[in-house]
Amino acid sequence: MATKLSRFTNAITLVGACLLAAGPEHASAGDDNIDVTFPSEIIHLHSTGHAFIVDSLTDTVVADLPTGLGGTLGSTTPDGSKVYVGAAAPGETQVTVLDLKSRSVVATLQTGNRPKHPLVSPDGSMVIVNNWSVGNDGSIHFVFIETATDSIIKDLSVPIGSSVGVNDVITMHNSWSWDSRYAYGVDRVDNQLVAIDTRDWSIVEVDLPSKPHYPVVSPDGKELWVVVEGVDLTNRPGIVVLDLTDPSLPVKATMDSPLIGEAVVEGHHGNFTQDGKYFMLLNRGGGSTKIGREVAFFDAKKKTLVRRITTASSGVGHAYNSPDGRHVMVTNYGNNVITIIDLKKKINPVADVEIGTGRMGHVAFTKNGRYGYISNAADGNLFKFDMKKFEVVKEIVTGGGPGGGQVLNVWTNVFEELPVNDD
Repeated sequence: MATKLSRFTNAITLVGACLLAAGPEHASAGDDNIDVTFPSEIIHLHSTGHAFIVDSLTDTVVADLPTGLGGTLGSTTPDGSKVYVGAAAPGETQVTVLDLKSRSVVATLQTGNRPKHPLVSPDGSMVIVNNWSVGNDGSIHFVFIETATDSIIKDLSVPIGSSVGVNDVITMHNSWSWDSRYAYGVDRVDNQLVAIDTRDWSIVEVDLPSKPHYPVVSPDGKELWVVVEGVDLTNRPGIVVLDLTDPSLPVKATMDSPLIGEAVVEGHHGNFTQDGKYFMLLNRGGGSTKIGREVAFFDAKKKTLVRRITTASSGVGHAYNSPDGRHVMVTNYGNNVITIIDLKKKINPVADVEIGTGRMGHVAFTKNGRYGYISNAADGNLFKFDMKKFEVVKEIVTGGGPGGGQVLNVWTNVFEELPVNDD
């Protein structure tokens, strides 16, 4: 059964009118006619080049599909029919297309040097792929795939300001405007946000104070919240909010991570809570230490800090929303502890749970929110987690070794935000 993207419809009439009147502004709200399907399959991606398909009705592995080395990130189409997986290991160049109905590989596309993060557009028509490392011309390449034909329709080269190594990390993650017109990526060489208009392939670039990591479109479609990693306690990790109602994307607000008791810095991911009231910013901690523990909550309207938490998780990176919007599950890069935060109880941690043998990775929830499927990067397996009891109820052997990556089922614009059930 499909789920409407109802959380994004509150401003559709107003914003649609503005688009017609004002031309190529970036602001857009969600389309009330977009249906998002939760497949019954849970897809666990593994860096050794496997996509393990798990039937959530039986909790058994029903397919083991080849992807490519470093294939840890992907994206589901809104109709739940296909998954696009990037192979980001050095020397890899492919995006693999998985068909969930037939549980098979239906296409392999050569998109360039180390495809990092394929992301399907909200209307399901396109996929943006950012290559993690430079192309043969020394530039960043953003490649666009048409989902109807699984063919490349545009290879967009974006020059950078200095030369880098063939395997250096020059981009990170992507997002889309809700009308699927604009794709947002990052240039980590020049510390810039890259906004791409898919109608004419024009580009707007915005300077940022440090390396950008994660661009997140606000629920009303009028702002882009860009997480920047920071450099030190002076140039801190934080958020730069860009105004999408202005074609030049001016800076509307900036917010710094509090960094209370945090000696090592690196802003990682950030995302809105399901109700859109707060934006969560996570300090992972940089380099090889990854000891950051701080999750900061900012008021989305006032752009002010309202709460910060020190978690039991170490090297925090992701704050996954539960489908009912009540809980946030924090996963990390440092230890095997997940921290669960209750958003209804004054934003307080309510559980710290050790899972598996290594650092925690990613989560996909069942549509009713009762269970989360959590990956562990070291043992490579999948853990079924009861969201009422806050405990693991089953371990599903998938990778069985180091390299466990993203867990996904439903389409999302960023990892951690989910469609809202309205049925």
